[in-house]
Amino acid sequence: MENVKTKPLDELEMFELLRATYPEKFTDETEETWEAAHSFAEELSGWDELADLLGRVAMLTMPMKSGLTETISHCIGPVTIQDGNARMTTVVRRDFY
Repeated sequence: MENVKTKPLDELEMFELLRATYPEKFTDETEETWEAAHSFAEELSGWDELADLLGRVAMLTMPMKSGLTETISHCIGPVTIQDGNARMTTVVRRDFY
């Protein structure tokens, strides 16, 4: 496998990804929810380790081409189907190398 450049998730990406993954647990954007998400990540395996893992996982997703910018990126986020088309609200995006 080719050596892929990875970048750990930053705090906002981690928070938004945890909110997307656990909408019943992290329902809003308050300071208490931010702290709860941080504690949850620490309990799983540590914030830094989880951010590194998820940054690596992002690079394993199928690259997608933006219709607006034509940039090719790896993306993670919630997907909705509308009029037979899949649409994603991206919470983590990494440029394709």
